[in-house]
Amino acid sequence: MHQGKGNERRTITLKWRVWILSLTGLLLMPLLSGCWDSVELNQRAVVAAIGIDEDGESGYAVSLQVIVADEIAGAKARGATPVVLYQEKGKNLFQAIRRASQRVSRIISLAHTRLVVIGEKLARAGIGDTLDFLERSTEIRLPVKMMVARGNTGKDVLAIMTAIGRIPANDISGKLETSERLYAGDYAVTIDDVIRSMSNKGGGPVLTGIEVDGNLEQAPSKNNVDNILPKAIVHINGMGVFQKDRLVRWLDDEQAIGLSMINNKVKSAQTTLNCGKNGETIGIETLFSATNIHTQMEQGEPVFVINLKQTGAVQEAECPINLQSSEAMKRLQEQWTEETKKVISSTVREVQRTRSDVIGFGLALERSHPKKWEKLSSEWRRYFAESTVRIQVTSVLKHTQSRTNPYSKGESD
Repeated sequence: MHQGKGNERRTITLKWRVWILSLTGLLLMPLLSGCWDSVELNQRAVVAAIGIDEDGESGYAVSLQVIVADEIAGAKARGATPVVLYQEKGKNLFQAIRRASQRVSRIISLAHTRLVVIGEKLARAGIGDTLDFLERSTEIRLPVKMMVARGNTGKDVLAIMTAIGRIPANDISGKLETSERLYAGDYAVTIDDVIRSMSNKGGGPVLTGIEVDGNLEQAPSKNNVDNILPKAIVHINGMGVFQKDRLVRWLDDEQAIGLSMINNKVKSAQTTLNCGKNGETIGIETLFSATNIHTQMEQGEPVFVINLKQTGAVQEAECPINLQSSEAMKRLQEQWTEETKKVISSTVREVQRTRSDVIGFGLALERSHPKKWEKLSSEWRRYFAESTVRIQVTSVLKHTQSRTNPYSKGESD
């Protein structure tokens, strides 16, 4: 009987606790309905891209590509440009961006930035201080893409009106994604990627290059996109190799593709093989590519092995070759293998000349032989430049698309 009364008291106490917690929640709910420091969207100047350049007098020159919301919305559009570029200078980036608030009627918002473009002059001088600001900022997100304005300033790149895509930052980002998916001569690099690369001893990051072709004076005008042939255009061009935080060399065309192969960034690529005495060629598309780097010790010294496996398809054939023959396909696979080895070898030699391990040999050595790495790490730049490298490639051609033999063979449909 006493046990029953005890249970009843506990039940009543539990009900009171539940009631008090519910009442507390109702009282606190209005306080949780908003942010104390919230800013309405129509009070923000949304920055789509940031250009950062070296300024001899002040230190930094910052360009902010701000979206004109009324022109994007449509209903309130006045036919003006969809973005405006604000520029300011400062001794550091934080000061320059805060000074820009004197030029903008709304609160500058960096939370939706898609792109950071570094001028080549600043990239060669060093981007360490730039990364310090980008990493510390609570607004800028680490997945934001970083690029180097090759032969130009960040301001020049962001001041160009683009025909496809009303917001230039989105157009540039789209070009980079398309090129990465189809060409393999470049790939997207984020702020996070750069920060991680900076911590690699004896190495540094690689950054995609972007270049301006045409008339820079006409580039910011709407007239630039009113013609079939724009007066100026931006295009993705090469990969910049950094030694720690300084740009030291550009890799172009095949060497840039080789870097993508080594760093396992290839989604699709094209290879042109010679197949005739009169300059005829065969075009091969890479459908799959996977690379791993491992280390083996020979006479107490590390030897680095780059192992690549690739599959592809014949996309074009200009010479008379019987693609139904297994022997012919085997010879073609061997030729593709040798060409791939040649490209990778050329890339490795060029990167070794920079003495910057952007390939990741040091990481491979540290994983497999940590004691050896500990011994060599203090002078890794020198050891990297002198390292012995072996390249192994396995190639498989899966098919020849919707046609077998080329027309030059005289086959009738």
